[in-house]
Amino acid sequence: MKKLFKITVGTAALALMLIPDATNAQLGIRRRTARRTTVVVASTAKKEEGAQAAQAQQQTAAAQQQAAAATQQAASSQQQAAAAQQQAAAAEQEAATAKTELAVAEGLLPLGTVASSLPAGCVSTAIGGVEY
Repeated sequence: MKKLFKITVGTAALALMLIPDATNAQLGIRRRTARRTTVVVASTAKKEEGAQAAQAQQQTAAAQQQAAAATQQAASSQQQAAAAQQQAAAAEQEAATAKTELAVAEGLLPLGTVASSLPAGCVSTAIGGVEY
């Protein structure tokens, strides 16, 4: 009986010593696998975030380029409008000058027109200190 008891106790003790080693070995493998999986998933997530950030930067740069092009087009159209206004003003001034010269040549000036010289055949008259 003592021998049987010793064998049973010895077997139980041996089993108790080996079970934790086997469990730790399996848990260690699981732990390493879980860590590797976490690292791979995290690095993949970081790559995706980096790709999304790069895409957002590219979109922002494209929008800025479009805005700059629109600004340049607006400036160009403003310059063209200013040039057209200057040409229109010059044409109006030339037309007014030509009209005045024609009126002076015909001897018919509109009321209120100030002439630097009198047309041929006209004589100036002084009334109240002002020459007419």
